[in-house]
Amino acid sequence: MFSTLTVLLLVANYTATAQIQYQLDSKNSSMLVKGTSTIHDWEMTVENLQGAITLQESQALDQLTGGHFVLDVKSIKSERSLMNKKTYEALKEDDFPQIKAKVNQVTQNGNSGSVVLELTIAGKTQKVTDDFEFSSANGTITVQGVLDLKMSDFGVEPPVAMMGTIKTGDEIKVEYKLVYNE
Repeated sequence: MFSTLTVLLLVANYTATAQIQYQLDSKNSSMLVKGTSTIHDWEMTVENLQGAITLQESQALDQLTGGHFVLDVKSIKSERSLMNKKTYEALKEDDFPQIKAKVNQVTQNGNSGSVVLELTIAGKTQKVTDDFEFSSANGTITVQGVLDLKMSDFGVEPPVAMMGTIKTGDEIKVEYKLVYNE
């Protein structure tokens, strides 16, 4: 009797605390980094994203219990090889080959919400807050938005070229669409 009761309690506790993990679908996700310079606006595509989120309840972001994503600095690419090189140097890719984000908190209100992240770029971690749009269907969660950042907040010196005649602006926008599958 005692062992049957123990097993039932363990099963009930496991069911009550079961968590659902969603993996980032890198093929259907996208991230674009946009900025300005003294010559023209620019953009770079992030080619390799990895990550996961864990929810207490299926497809309910406000029930988030954990999450992260990682991207390799060298997966940030433009059509210009010099721009890529300057970006990797500015992001200190030799010492910090990845940009990492840890999800601390999510609030959801219908199809929108807000997230608090610990974002680590070039070895410096900052807490950032961002608003997003949210949708879910058939075991898939899609989160999209635009994250406004300043390179200098992360100790990143905005890149320059042509002996300083071309200067990159400090502010960047990161447009993202992250698709997670259960």
